[in-house]
Amino acid sequence: MKTISLLVLLDLFLGFSGFQEIDKKERKAKQRMEMAQLIENGRFRFVARSANSDLGHFNQLTSTYDLVFDSLQLKAFLPYYGRAYSAPYGGSGGVKFDLMAGKIDKSWNERKKLYTITADVANSDDSYSIFLTAGLDGYAELKINFRNRRWISYSGIIEKIESAPK
Repeated sequence: MKTISLLVLLDLFLGFSGFQEIDKKERKAKQRMEMAQLIENGRFRFVARSANSDLGHFNQLTSTYDLVFDSLQLKAFLPYYGRAYSAPYGGSGGVKFDLMAGKIDKSWNERKKLYTITADVANSDDSYSIFLTAGLDGYAELKINFRNRRWISYSGIIEKIESAPK
């Protein structure tokens, strides 16, 4: 009797674990589909987790730094570790702007399963060439080239933009 009940319990356990595998695959596929829609719509937020400059500085970021893509509007609040050739008097030292891009190019690389997003924005202080590569799992790499500074790159994640409370 004990062996029969043990076999029944073992069978139930193995049966439920098989269903969980399907649920995990479905959940991951749904997550990837949502990430693709988020990037295609052009309304998302890149949250930086680490920064790397051409001087060899690699910094883990503990505060929240981000670059928000809202259609053609780009809003950046990122740290900068690197060499500046010229800086505005009393400048913030970081990468801070809220500018409108003329055009944002998006392309999908089927072989690498990555989106590549490029944009150019400028203000009176500097110009910024932005290159973002993002995978469907939500991880992304951001590289910014400047007119008056050396480049910097960031590693982070893509998130949905939270709507502001009204």
